[in-house]
Amino acid sequence: MRLSSINNINFYGKIIDSHVHIGNWSENGVQRDYTNDIDVFIKSTLDNGDTVEKVLVSNLDCMTRKDGGFYSDETVGNKRLLELAAKNPKIAPLATCQPGYGDVENIRKLLRENPDMFVGFKFHPEQLNIPVSDSRYQAYMEFAKEMNLPCLFHSARSLDVTYPDGGIGKASVLSNPEQIYELAKRNKDVKVVMAHWGGDGEANIDITTRCIVDSIKKKDAKLYADISWVDCDNPQKPNIKRIIEQLKSENALDRILFGTDAPLGRFGSKQEYEKTINDIKSMIRREFSSEAEDIIDKIFYSNAKKVFLSKQKPPQGKPTPPPKPPKGNKKLKFLIAAGLLILGAAGWYFYNKHNKSNSVDIRA
Repeated sequence: MRLSSINNINFYGKIIDSHVHIGNWSENGVQRDYTNDIDVFIKSTLDNGDTVEKVLVSNLDCMTRKDGGFYSDETVGNKRLLELAAKNPKIAPLATCQPGYGDVENIRKLLRENPDMFVGFKFHPEQLNIPVSDSRYQAYMEFAKEMNLPCLFHSARSLDVTYPDGGIGKASVLSNPEQIYELAKRNKDVKVVMAHWGGDGEANIDITTRCIVDSIKKKDAKLYADISWVDCDNPQKPNIKRIIEQLKSENALDRILFGTDAPLGRFGSKQEYEKTINDIKSMIRREFSSEAEDIIDKIFYSNAKKVFLSKQKPPQGKPTPPPKPPKGNKKLKFLIAAGLLILGAAGWYFYNKHNKSNSVDIRA
């Protein structure tokens, strides 16, 4: 049966937002706590009929700078997130890590005390002011491998951007997607997600897509990216369309995740949040026709579920061989067996001798 116009059909769906926050952040010079703002998206069904089933949340308190440090350290900030998640099953916590300031043992202790709560790690190199190429990330990446947990990295401006003063963006040095790719290569068993698809502009987005495609062809890393803020001012979503086309040609649509950065900026508004979802879905249905609903499901739900929410056991080492028997056991078993054979042979001999002496010949 051919559908005359797929745009006229409204398919409601489930959503996993892979980039959401609680905690304190500064916007336009004003710092405030955004924790309660996420309720507007997860307390009830959206007006367009979609249901946000899970939000992957990290705590901005572990990223917001204050007095030369951070609003909260790794332990305090992540515990606050856990307390909120315990009350709201839609929140899937990401442990925010602070290489260079914290210690991977803090994260290890949190996971040990709260098993099966965290679904991944979050890093913000720009707020840390430590480039993603720095060796201080490595201990956290090794622990992520040990626990089989994905890592979400803030990424931005992969190419030099022209600014009024002629300088380049700080993020180009600290959160470069190509550097994130190099880190992923050194930790090829860890799923690495690049937030914001590399930042503003067509060229930056294309470089991030190229990194993902190269990692698939070379099989040297497990790279993914979310589309938070991509085409935020363009309802036609041309860059997201191009991302889908390029990944589709490589059979790699599993690498794209829906995310918003809610509740920051415009995504503190339920109306803007819903508009973003509607605009992306409309573009996909318009441009990809019969494949649209499968693509929508992958981007908005199933990809994030596989990356972050599918329960997978950490990789196991070689199976432990059964314990060897104590020394002397083999010899003891041999002696017992030999003794039994000797006793059996002796019994058979005396039995035959006795029967021969008392037997009658019945042959004719």
